[in-house]
Amino acid sequence: MKKFIFALMGITLTTMTAMAAVSATMDDERAIKYKDLPAEARSFIAKHFANEEPSYATVDRDLAYTEYKVVMASGMEIDFDGKGEWMEVDCRYTSVPDEIVPQKILDYVKRHYPQSKIVEISKESRGWDIKLSGGLELSFDNMYRLAEIDN
Repeated sequence: MKKFIFALMGITLTTMTAMAAVSATMDDERAIKYKDLPAEARSFIAKHFANEEPSYATVDRDLAYTEYKVVMASGMEIDFDGKGEWMEVDCRYTSVPDEIVPQKILDYVKRHYPQSKIVEISKESRGWDIKLSGGLELSFDNMYRLAEIDN
């Protein structure tokens, strides 16, 4: 029985080491050409940020996911998943386009923070996170209800 346990531990350790080695080699963030972005990502940028000039784009590939990042000349950053769907938009000093903000969140911000603008938005599995121009961060659940305020 002892030999079996030691053999099982050896196999497990060998498997874990091999997986770690493969994972380390698969983590590959590199620069890509704008034309190499998924079509949906390029379409999103053309529709919502037509006046912005892309500075560079990167792809980050791992075993479990692929993510793309586009940085504009203004410093604005947009993150996309492997299919080209946006995950996060960080406009830094300008407003996130209203069209990409869920209407209920947009209404809430306009009603409670009329002097602020949304400068960052991200879609999370549990809901939405936004950052306002004054630095206030708001989290909303998947039903667009305010879940947390962080200043």
